[in-house]
Amino acid sequence: MPRRTRAREHPAPRFRPECGGTALRPGYDGAARFVILQLALTLALTATAANAPAANPLGTKVEAGKPAPSPKAAPSVPAARAAAEPSVTESCDGTRAEVSGDARQLKCHRWKVAWREGGTVWGYVSGDSYDAVIAERERQLGFARQYARFFEQPFDERYGDPSEPICDTCEPQKPVGRWGEGQKFGASTARAAIEKAETDLNALDKSLAEHLPRLREIAGLARETGVDKAAKAHASSIRMGMLDLAKARLALDNAAIFRSAKSAKTVSKTAAARTKDLAVSYAALLQAVGKEVSKAHGGKFLEDNTQGPQRPYLDVEFEGSKVKATYVVGAARSTWFEGEIALDGGITGQSLVAPQGGELTCPEHSEACGFVYVPAVLRFSERQAPDQKVSEAAELWFQQAKWVLAKPFSR
Repeated sequence: MPRRTRAREHPAPRFRPECGGTALRPGYDGAARFVILQLALTLALTATAANAPAANPLGTKVEAGKPAPSPKAAPSVPAARAAAEPSVTESCDGTRAEVSGDARQLKCHRWKVAWREGGTVWGYVSGDSYDAVIAERERQLGFARQYARFFEQPFDERYGDPSEPICDTCEPQKPVGRWGEGQKFGASTARAAIEKAETDLNALDKSLAEHLPRLREIAGLARETGVDKAAKAHASSIRMGMLDLAKARLALDNAAIFRSAKSAKTVSKTAAARTKDLAVSYAALLQAVGKEVSKAHGGKFLEDNTQGPQRPYLDVEFEGSKVKATYVVGAARSTWFEGEIALDGGITGQSLVAPQGGELTCPEHSEACGFVYVPAVLRFSERQAPDQKVSEAAELWFQQAKWVLAKPFSR
């Protein structure tokens, strides 16, 4: 795969011939070079079909030179702000008082909701505002409900008894000059460990936010042979991450109260390990999906309406979640598509094409000669001929002013 570069005004990875462009080996004749260039130029001239991809097939912007993003949940329509729930304030000595007015108007160090099981607090939800803590509580409750439903498990009772929203009015004390740096039982060592743990915990939270919208897709894959084990493993990793997030919020709160560097370091280690587990299980699931899609659609697709022993073809290759489609004419090869597979089996990425209205400065199929990367989609369709024979077509679509279908290929 071509090495990706830092985003520029027109982001695009540097095209490397050794990775499958039109790098014609010594001894290739000029005719083969001309064929590759001619076909690259005519990509943009192919007629747009009626069943082209939607203007935005993922619902998100696909930037050339960057991996295609995963599908995300559709944003909810803002509703009228709900009335505040019964809430309490909590002071440094633990005393609580019911809030009589609008909880949103209170001045709090932070808001929190405690998860309780059998009367014992096992985790926290925290937020900078009343609305933030309610939203986070609902996110965790929503996940627990959906996980139980999609994977046919009992609802986790640990989420069954959340506390009322709590306005924590206790500001942390920061005595100046009370302890020397590194002094036994002092605050300096704990403070550094707590800051590190906060960073690791926020990274876990961010990772979970990326994976949670995929839960429905993961649950569907858990019912498919060949990918079911990887899907269930990734779902379990998300579930454990959600539990660890709540537990770690409580543990980190205690670490700050007790000035415990040891507790903070444990939180940091747990959060970092869970973040890594999420990445590993997701990569394994993508690889399993790629393997199944490769079995069904990998290989050579001959160009339609061509004949001869060196008939041109499109070679579709899978490597884990990476996908590459190479156009081959005799000994000449040109990379027409590079992308990644998503959990739903969709394949998005980029193609290197002649610019609309632009000029090329040299005959090579490369950025240096004026070709540009544009968003592209590779998909596969069944065709039924008049004689009832079914063939499979590889469709390479790329986006310019409209979505355009490249030359047809089938097998």
